[in-house]
Amino acid sequence: MERLADQIAEWLEPKLEELGAFLVDVKQNPAQHRIEVYLDRDAGLPGIDIDTCAVVSRYLQFQLDHGEGTPKNYILEVSSPGMDNPFKVLRQYKKYQGARVEVLLLDGRKLEGILVESSEEGIVLDRFVGSTQGPSPAHAPARKDPKKKGEAPQTERMTLVFAQIKSTKRKFEF
Repeated sequence: MERLADQIAEWLEPKLEELGAFLVDVKQNPAQHRIEVYLDRDAGLPGIDIDTCAVVSRYLQFQLDHGEGTPKNYILEVSSPGMDNPFKVLRQYKKYQGARVEVLLLDGRKLEGILVESSEEGIVLDRFVGSTQGPSPAHAPARKDPKKKGEAPQTERMTLVFAQIKSTKRKFEF
């Protein structure tokens, strides 16, 4: 399975570059003969639309049908990662810098705040004070960041390495 995911990533690299997109994830379910491919685009570009998915699907279908060692019967699905799915690659973290996120740590704590920076090592989060579930971590000086109309909640800047993070998701408020 991992070999096929790597092969798919290799096949898609030039096509996705041409389309201004990047690969987020490849999932394979051999029991259902299903291959799921998730794409995204960097900040400032339009999101992944159905036309982009169709182009990538046709391109990948050709590669799968003519590649060696690829499944003969499969269901191929190509889509955006969706609003509720956790970030998988650094480019997603970069895309959502400045956005509200929810970070689930390996120790079970949930942090909510603004994603300030991201790098190969981890992230910098302006955590909303009072948004931690579980023991409070050591923190940097607090600063204000808008949360409610007319009221600015306190935040504290935290640096988290990816080894501490179980998942990070975009947090939407309506």
